[in-house]
Amino acid sequence: MTDSSAPQTDAAAPSSPLIVVGIRPDTTRPDTARPDPAEPRPALAWAVERARATGAALKLVAVVDPKAHAPEDPDAHAIAPLEALAAPLRTTGLAVTVEVIDDRHVDRALPDAATDAALLVIGTDHVPGSRRERGHLSRHLVSHAHCSVAVVPDLDEAQRREGVVVGVDGSDVSHRALAFAADEAARLRETLTIVSTWMPVPVSLDVNMTYDPTPYGLQAPTEAFAQTAVDEARTRHPDLDVRTRVAEGDAAIAITDASTSARLTVVGTHGRGGLARLLLGSTSTAVLENATAVTVAVR
Repeated sequence: MTDSSAPQTDAAAPSSPLIVVGIRPDTTRPDTARPDPAEPRPALAWAVERARATGAALKLVAVVDPKAHAPEDPDAHAIAPLEALAAPLRTTGLAVTVEVIDDRHVDRALPDAATDAALLVIGTDHVPGSRRERGHLSRHLVSHAHCSVAVVPDLDEAQRREGVVVGVDGSDVSHRALAFAADEAARLRETLTIVSTWMPVPVSLDVNMTYDPTPYGLQAPTEAFAQTAVDEARTRHPDLDVRTRVAEGDAAIAITDASTSARLTVVGTHGRGGLARLLLGSTSTAVLENATAVTVAVR
């Protein structure tokens, strides 16, 4: 493992938040034509903007399969492109370190590198024209991460994007997601849209457990619940422009639809552990796999 650091600055003090950025391994392989180091990468560009706005330090991390390099010089070919990315950022005053990790398991090594981070930022692993399942690696990284994770897809830069979208369901992690989304909407001076959905439920008519063939709708109580989320967001930021989107149907579809032109989407995740993939939740998983905007999965 190789770790290269810039001289300490105020921005790199221990109390400063840390943003870890996962750099695609194929940019560090000696047998791959590397892109120009100055070429913008969506995940890195997004992380840099956030670091500048929040005073966070950056750590660029590449996880490299040990079989992909010469054993006599395991990290030399990998550290150079990371340093090429870090050097111009340091000249602008950002505190940037770089790290190369030899490990075959990216979904384990990258989250471990972000143990003390406030946020792990990764790009999409979907390769246009390939048969690879979209969001496969992103989903695994989010389920194993110790911190919140931002997934940054390749987006059409010509498309106008505005607003922050958050899905809420009343769980503890949902409250944390709402707080994160409200803070980001206030910081970015964007409108916050709170999405909440409901599914119809059958109603028992008697003790014999016969059911009304017309399911009971929950639109009104869900709207009331969404209003409590609005009040919660405005408690943090009284002047925030907050809107709600309440509808019958699948939560992931509703959040994804609301995020088509959003600047940021926020969802909640559950804890780590042996059941991490299951605990990630079907809604969060579906939103991540079909991300139409930068999506933060809040821990």
